[in-house]
Amino acid sequence: MYNEHTTAIPPAVITEVEGLFQQILTKLEPYRTPLTAEERREMAIVGDKTLAFLEKGKEFIDLYPDLVPSWLNKADFTNDFDDVHNLTPAKNLADQARETLYNISYLAGNEAYHWILDFYHAARQAAARDVPNAKIVADEMGKRFHRGKKKPREGD
Repeated sequence: MYNEHTTAIPPAVITEVEGLFQQILTKLEPYRTPLTAEERREMAIVGDKTLAFLEKGKEFIDLYPDLVPSWLNKADFTNDFDDVHNLTPAKNLADQARETLYNISYLAGNEAYHWILDFYHAARQAAARDVPNAKIVADEMGKRFHRGKKKPREGD
């Protein structure tokens, strides 16, 4: 079996990373506004193109303030614009960190899972040959794959 994830991350590094993420969450807590999944789905996504549109609009607002309708609060726009503009580099780093964490976790998890599958299959073969303790291992680990009868749905 080929193994790409060959260097274990020291627990101290993982603890340090968790601490750094906790510091980030603590720093951002005063500005956090919880959103539901539905609320997020209904919002405009500000990617590179939309951010460029916002930046161009801000330039025009600064050049032609007389065109800003009276019902729009420029201070509100400025707060929102500054936050989305200033958070973009940090958000990009967070995305990279998330992808790195997930990739390491997926790769290590996949390799560990396949390693244990090989062990489980070997235990099953050993149990078929009456090797001591193999049946205990095979039976216990086999529970993961046991498919019981489907429970009837209500109304069936």
